[in-house]
Amino acid sequence: MTKIDLTVDGMACSDEVEPRMLLVHYLRETLGKVGTLVGCDTSNCGACTVDLDGMSVKSCTVLAVQADGGTVTTVEGL
Repeated sequence: MTKIDLTVDGMACSDEVEPRMLLVHYLRETLGKVGTLVGCDTSNCGACTVDLDGMSVKSCTVLAVQADGGTVTTVEGL
C-alpha cells in the first residue's frame, strides 16, 4: 500500500492505495465520485476524463499514485 495525498473537488484526501490502482477506480470506489465513468476500458471514449493539475487526462490511464500531491477536478466539481 502507498499513501497518497491530493485534493479532489476542493476536498483534501489522504488514503492508502494499491500502487497499481487506477485514478478512475480511486475516485469511484474510494471517494464515491461516480460521475467519473468507466465507459470503454480502452481509453478511447473519454468518459473518465478529469482535470489533473490543469490538464485534461483520462483517469483510466493514470495511476492514483501518479496524482499524489495533485489537484483533481471531476465532473461533480464543475
